[in-house]
Amino acid sequence: MNGPGACRVLIIGDCTDPHVRGVTDLLPVDGVVVLDGATISRVVRGVELDESYFLDMAGRLVRLNGTCTTRGWIRRLTPAGWDDGVQLGSHPAAVLAARLGLLGAVVRDPAVNWISPVDRLVAAENKITQYRAAASLGLRVPDTMIGPDPAVLARRLGEPFVMKPLGPGNFETNNGTQRIVYATSVTAGDLAETDLLEAPFLAQEHLSATKHLRIVTVRDQAWIAVLDSDGLPCDWRKHGPAHHAFQVDAREQEVGAWAVTLAESLGVGYSSQDWLVDHDGPCFLDLNPGGQWLFLPDDIASAVSRALAGWLAEGVIDEGR
Repeated sequence: MNGPGACRVLIIGDCTDPHVRGVTDLLPVDGVVVLDGATISRVVRGVELDESYFLDMAGRLVRLNGTCTTRGWIRRLTPAGWDDGVQLGSHPAAVLAARLGLLGAVVRDPAVNWISPVDRLVAAENKITQYRAAASLGLRVPDTMIGPDPAVLARRLGEPFVMKPLGPGNFETNNGTQRIVYATSVTAGDLAETDLLEAPFLAQEHLSATKHLRIVTVRDQAWIAVLDSDGLPCDWRKHGPAHHAFQVDAREQEVGAWAVTLAESLGVGYSSQDWLVDHDGPCFLDLNPGGQWLFLPDDIASAVSRALAGWLAEGVIDEGR
């Protein structure tokens, strides 16, 4: 009887996520493993110090060890809402914590060549870390600070200035409604009597964009989409139609090269970045090491999916497919 096959590709994410599906549809099912915090107990079949066993997408047992080449991509460690209703300190909370402990061991397996190693990915999600890295490369970033006094922010940044979350950009209310925390233009008076350090926010100078750029990088490649800022709010995501109004832009190749350099400096092989262009030129705003790309024009969306799948499969994917 033949033994277990080799785990060739390890994807951390929800197999129903369209972004994960966009990549796995380009890969063979044999030897490709997809799991996250919610499914790890069903997919993992055993973990030893030098070898692990999983069920691949075909339902076959595969092994992961240092004798075979395995590449990995982390899209999301856990699906949205996976811990809804779980009380801290409860038995269900302990169960989820144990799953995360196992997941932490899987994503740090030295036998896997990750496009973005988990610890570099987590560090790169921090906005202050991003701005420090960009500034050290000589890239333009907004004047940024965190502080408790709105009057000090106004004196430093001018008015109005922009407040954006340092933590998660969304949360669930007591009645179960999902709320998105957008970047918002404010004045010191708007924030009177507000404790700005209870839930720390970033304060930034307000830049008047002429256009917004979404730049997606995979290793040394970059794809650039542009959105005309005319009539849009400070945070373009507030305007629903804007998500589908991006266009392919071939004129900002230098900014694309900067985006690749920034991702490399943060140690992430994939990134989805937001930049803006004003009368002073391009300015870096945000980097998401696991961000979305399917809302961009089809030419970009399909190219990014092929690039990720091709890297994971070590270039065996037909680029013309």
